Amino acid sequence: MLTFLLIACENDSDLNRVRKDPDVAITTPSLGAILRAGEGPLMASATVSDSFTPVGELEIEWTVGANRGTADAYSTGVADWELPLTDTDLGEHTLTVTVTDTDGDSATASVSFTLAGPRGAPTVEILLPLDASVFGLEDTITFQGSASDVTTPASDLVMHWEADGVELAGAISQDGASIVLATLPGGVHTVTLFAEDADGELGQDSITVTVEDVPVEAEPGDLVFSEMMIDPVAVDDTLGEWVELYNDSGSTLNIGGYSFHDEDVDRWTLEGEILVLPGDYVVLCAEPDAALNGGVPCDAGFFRDSNGNGLALANGPDEVVLSRPDGTAIDGLHYDENWYEKGFAIGVDPSWQRSGDNDDVTHWCQQVTVMSTSGETGTPGQANDSCDEEF
Repeated sequence: MLTFLLIACENDSDLNRVRKDPDVAITTPSLGAILRAGEGPLMASATVSDSFTPVGELEIEWTVGANRGTADAYSTGVADWELPLTDTDLGEHTLTVTVTDTDGDSATASVSFTLAGPRGAPTVEILLPLDASVFGLEDTITFQGSASDVTTPASDLVMHWEADGVELAGAISQDGASIVLATLPGGVHTVTLFAEDADGELGQDSITVTVEDVPVEAEPGDLVFSEMMIDPVAVDDTLGEWVELYNDSGSTLNIGGYSFHDEDVDRWTLEGEILVLPGDYVVLCAEPDAALNGGVPCDAGFFRDSNGNGLALANGPDEVVLSRPDGTAIDGLHYDENWYEKGFAIGVDPSWQRSGDNDDVTHWCQQVTVMSTSGETGTPGQANDSCDEEF
C-alpha cells in the first residue's frame, strides 16, 4: 500500500525565498549637518525597503541620545520622525534608525549632526563711556564694550568700532570684549560697536558723545600780544584801534571777564564769553562793527576812552596788558612811536610769537597784507606777515 505525506506551507513562495536584512539609509539630516533650534520642527527622514516584508509592515525605531521613537513608513518607503530636541539640547548628536522585518532580521543606519542655537544677531553693549557723555577736545576717550551670541562662541565674534561711520583704528577685541582709545574732534558724535557672528549676522550698540571746547584759565604767557593798529587814518582812532592776541597754549581759553588795560588808569573788562582756540587769534576792537571800523573783523570790543572809563592806545609811549580777574598778568607790552607808522598795523614775526620774545621791537614790523575794506594793512585774526631781518 502506498502512503502519501502532504506538507502544507503557509506561503509557497517561502520555499524559494532567501532571507535578507532590510535596506535603510538616513537622508535627513545629512552627515555632519548643523540643525538650528527654533527653526520649525526638526525632522529626520530615512528610506527603507525589504525583499519580502512590505514597507508598511516594517518596524522602524529611531533613537537620538536617550530619546526613542517609532514611525511607520509611507508606501514610497520613506519614514519620517520629528526629533524631540529643544534649545536645551545644543551640541553634537548621533541619530540611529533600526529597521526590522517580519523575519526578525534588522538593519541600522546612523549619522552624526550638530544642533545649534537659533539664529539671531549678537547682543552688543557699550559699557564705557555712558551715553551722552561730554569730553574736551584734548581728551583721550576710552570706549569699552562686550558682545555675546547664542550660536557663535565669544572667541569667534568679529568686533569693530565706528565713529560717525568711520572705523576707529587700534581696537583690541578678544573673547567678546573690545576696547579702543580715541580722540575726537569737536561736535556730537555717534559711536557704534559692531559684532558679527559666524552666520554673518551683525549686532550693534550705539551711544552719542559730545566733544566740546572746555575753556581753561589762562596762565602767564598763554596769550601774547601779536599785532596792533595804533593810529589808523581811514577812520578815527575811536573806531579804528585794535589789538590782536595769539593763543600760544594747547588749550581753549575763555577771556571773558579778563581786564584789558595799561599800567596807569585805562582799563576795560572784556564782556561775555570770548573763546580762543589753541593756536588761534582773538582781535579786540574799539568798534567791533566792521561796517564802522574800516572793515576789520573783530571778536570782541573794548570801550575806547582815555579818562579811566575804558582804554585808548596812545600814539606815544604806552602799554597794553591782559590780566585775569584775579589780577594775574597774562601778557604785557610797552611800545612807543618808533614801533609803528600811521595807518599801518604792526605785527610780531611769527617766529617770535611768544611771551617775552614779543617785547623786542626788532621782532615787530609793519604789515603789508591788506585785509580790511579800508585799504589799511594788517592781518587781524590771521598769521602775521614775516618781518625782514633788517627791520
